[in-house]
Parts: sequence; C-alpha cells; structure tokens
Amino acid sequence: MSLIHEKALNLPAVPGVYLWKDARGAVLYVGKAKSLAHRVRSYLAPDLADPKTRELMSHAADLDVVLTDSEVEALLLESSLVRQHRPRYNITLQDDKSYPYVKVTVQEEFPRVSVTRQVRSDGARYLGPYTDVKHLRRTLREIRRVFPVRTCWNFEDYRRRDRPCLYYHIRRCTGPCYSKSAVSPAEYRGIVDQMLLFLTGRDEDLLQRLKAEMHAASEAREFEVAARRRDQIHLLESARRPQKMVMRTGGDVDVVGITRHSGRAAVAVLMMRGGRVIGKESHFLVAHGEPDEATLLEAYLSQRYLPDPAVPRAIALSTEPASREVTAAALSQRAGRRVDLLVPQRGRLLRLVRAAVRNAAHALEDAEARRAGRRARFSEDVLELQRVLGLAVPPFRMVCFDISNLGSEGAVAAIVASENGVARKGLYRKMRIRRPGPDDFAMIAEAVERYWTHVESGEMPRPDLVLVDGGPGQLSAARAALERSATTPVALFGLAKREEEIVLENGPPLRLPRRSPALRALQRLRDEAHRFGLTYHRVLRRRARIASEIDRVPGVGPARRAALLKEFGSVAALKAATAGEIADRARVPLALAQRVVDRLAATGHGFGGGSGGGTS
Repeated sequence: MSLIHEKALNLPAVPGVYLWKDARGAVLYVGKAKSLAHRVRSYLAPDLADPKTRELMSHAADLDVVLTDSEVEALLLESSLVRQHRPRYNITLQDDKSYPYVKVTVQEEFPRVSVTRQVRSDGARYLGPYTDVKHLRRTLREIRRVFPVRTCWNFEDYRRRDRPCLYYHIRRCTGPCYSKSAVSPAEYRGIVDQMLLFLTGRDEDLLQRLKAEMHAASEAREFEVAARRRDQIHLLESARRPQKMVMRTGGDVDVVGITRHSGRAAVAVLMMRGGRVIGKESHFLVAHGEPDEATLLEAYLSQRYLPDPAVPRAIALSTEPASREVTAAALSQRAGRRVDLLVPQRGRLLRLVRAAVRNAAHALEDAEARRAGRRARFSEDVLELQRVLGLAVPPFRMVCFDISNLGSEGAVAAIVASENGVARKGLYRKMRIRRPGPDDFAMIAEAVERYWTHVESGEMPRPDLVLVDGGPGQLSAARAALERSATTPVALFGLAKREEEIVLENGPPLRLPRRSPALRALQRLRDEAHRFGLTYHRVLRRRARIASEIDRVPGVGPARRAALLKEFGSVAALKAATAGEIADRARVPLALAQRVVDRLAATGHGFGGGSGGGTS
C-alpha cells in the first residue's frame, strides 16, 4: 500500500483543506472538502473519469491536510493557499469558490472602490476576504452614505463630458468627474483614507459618530433618521465580523500546537502572514521517557527557530514552554528584533491555537495508525480524557467494573467496555461473585482479578484505562488485584457517585465541570455498567424465586426446572399458561404440568416476578 493510500485511509470525516504534492514536495493541487475522508478517497478510485484528475494523480506522491472547523473556513484557507502556492492544477478548476474582496485603487488620483474575486499585483489595496457577497455589497452601499467614494469603471468618460452620474445627485459620490463639485484630489483622498481606516478595523470614531447621530435624532423625535443610523451601525459592525482563519491584525505570526502520545510528539504550525494562514508545517519529536509538553515545546522552539534568522515577530503557543524568558531572548537575538512568545487565553488567537493542536493530533494519530495498521481515530472525548487525566496515551479502550447486590442475596459483577468513546458490547462480561457476604472491596478485587486473568491469557483485549464505580477503598482493592494479575501497568481511576469526582490513586479527587466531555465519557461508561449489572442481578433473582417455587412441585428435577425457566422465564408467564401449553412448550408430562399450575395458583401473588433494585 502506497503512502498516499495509507494517509487517505486515516483521514477524518471533517471539513478541511488537502494538498497534493509531487516527489519534490511541490504543491500540485489545493482543494477544499466538507468531508476530507470522502473527498480525498474519491481521487484514489481506479477508474477516474476526468483526464485532468488522472494526470494529477499520476504525478502525486504525497498528501497533506489542514483541518478546519467548518467548510467556510476551509474555503477561506483554500483561497489563501492557492494564492500562496499557485499550483498548476488549480488554474483550470471550474468550481473555484474564492471569496470576494474590497478593492480600492489607491494608485489612481481619484480611487475607486469595487468588489472583486481576483487579487492582482496592480498597486491597489485589497481588503478581505468576506464570506457573504450580498451582505458585503449591501454594506458598501450603506457606508457610501458616510464615505461618498466613486464606484464607476468609466470615470474618464464622465470626466470628458463633465457630466456626473446619478450617484452624485443622490449624494453617494462626491463627483470628482464633475468640475462644479469642487472636490480636490486631497479632499477626496482624505475620504478614501477614512474609509480604509474603517474597513481595516482601525477607526472607532465613525461608529461613535453614528451612535451620537442616532441618539440625537431619537431625542429630536426624528425616528426615521435614527432607524437609518441604527441600521448603518448594525451593517458596519457586521462587515467587520472576523473569520477564524483570517485576522485583521497584520504582522507575521506562527501559531504552534503540540500533542503527545507516550514518547512521541507532533507539532503543527499554522503560518500567518499579513493576517491570513498561508501554510502549515508538521514536525515530529521522539524523546526518551515521557517528558511534559513544556519541555517538548522548548526543545522544538530551539531546534526549529534558532537556526533560522527569518523568525516571525510573534509565536502563539498552546502551552507555556519551559524557560520561556530565555527562549524568547535567544529568538530575539537571532532575529535582531523582539520576538514575543504568546500563550493566548481568549479570542481569535486562542481559537487558532486550538486548530493547530487539532492538526498536530491528526498528524500524530495518522503516523501511529499507519505504523500500527489501525484505522480508528481518537474521538474528542478520548483526547480530552488524556489531557485532563495526564495520561501518556489516549485511553482508546476503557473498561468499567460495577458490583450489584441486595442484602444477603448473591452479588454479581458487571464489566462493560468502550472503544474510542463508543460502547463495545461484544466485550461486555458478567459474573457471579463467589465470595460470600456484602464486602464491596473484596468483591471488586475478585472481579478485577478474574477478568484480568482472561486479559493476560489473550482472550480479552488489554484496556488502556480501568474505571471502578466507587471511592478510594474500591480503587485500592482494584489496584491490589491488578498487582497480583497484571504484567504491564494500566491507568486506574474511580468515579464517586455523590459528587461525581474522579478518584485518583495519588492525589486529591479531581472535580471537572458538569459539562466536561471527559467527565461525561466516564459517566456514560459507569452508568452503562450499572445498568448492565442491575439487569443481570434482577434476572438471577427472578430465576431464583421461580426455581424455589418449582422445586416444591413433586417430579420437578434440575433438567425439568431448566426447561421451564428457559421457556417461560417468570412466574407470571407460567401462571398465565394452561397445563397443556406448559406440557407442549417445556415438553413435560401433562400431569406434571397440572401440578405446576396447581402449585402456582396456591401461592397467590407473593412471587410476581421480582422487580427490586440493587446497590453498588
């Protein structure tokens, strides 16, 4: 199997951008997808109908992807990457959905404002991109009430005739083409500069002015004027709504995200130039032992940026590196200017950092999955569990132990399992506890030790995390059982019902927010174990009560009792059946069936199937 096929098999079904590259690493094609898994795999079909696609795939030797939160962000990123790399196979793409820009021809004496989808090196200013072209055009119409800038493409024709268009008469243009307008190039340039300040997000004075006019008109009871100003404020603020992959602040910023599994770590870097993401890098780190993310990040910064004098002005990080001040000083000295190491806590930059972490996790999962021959990907809940519990590897497979008993009646143990956060019912197990007496600690120990015997023998797959329903006592008993039976260490935690705290072996209990995905993943597993155990316990109690009554019937031995239980399952079902039905279904003599009916009729309603609960 080729490298491309291996990478394609492990792609997630999420929005993103994919880049086909040749053997030298040059980008051949950049595309967007609502589902990376489905779109990329369509290129690997053996019978491609499009000759251009066949030619592309004949040169493709590698694949890279960038995950995004939505298809809109994938389109924005695709347009930036296409302009950056200018791939050969993107020129003839017919469904290129580039987003619109505001173009201001600042190189002309009287600049013109327009909307375009093509960015050229012609000296004009391009602002954007914007996601909604209709909204953009409507906004430009409204701001021309404040900035009356021309939009005509045949300006010289109007100028020669010295005759303005309709926009001059309705005060949407100052009329630089008309001699009687008396607007000078300097005055017109001032209006254009103010509009550029607003569109680039650096002019708050205009909004304050519009709000003042709105309040003044309202106080003067000119409600139509106030409503127009209100609508203008709304539209102008909407036009400045940011996109996650596009930032209005200029400058060069590298956004770095890191993730780790055991001794391996991956780093993803989203490179922002001029406020837009223009590319992505992925790097892998291999370390002895299990260093924390701060140490790994410090090593990455020194190895990646110190040899390179072209260091960006700021580097946004997912975690504060070890020796942050020293690293920042060394980078500043290498670049010959100040370099800031940022750990954002809110805003757009934090969302970009989280996107970088997701891309790093994808790169590491992809490499490890291909190495291990595994196609499954880690869910967000599993990755969050790894983070909050400080685990070396994501807990892909988890098992939970729960004990159900009622007084002196026989106790049972339920073991349920999940893989990647999804219940794996084929791995569920239930067992009767052999140890007498309601001793929860001893029963948990027995269940764990008996289960782990099957794990060590290879009959059951080895879990990455063990959860017990209970507190420190149950946790200690389970650890003692694992030390007796397990040959390799395994992460062990408890989940206490009362406060929904995660009980740790070394340290105080961990209390997560109620809406935490990690807590909910453990709760689902614990609740499923409780349900599974109660169901089994109720079945055993019901069978025991039926058996106790049937055993009193002369002529009923173990074989006939088993036949009756198998066919009817409850006292209520047996009482509802006639002697003939019992004899026919359970294959017992009619006389015996009649004795069973007479016996159950004589007991009244005291054994109606057993609906009691259990405690754990």
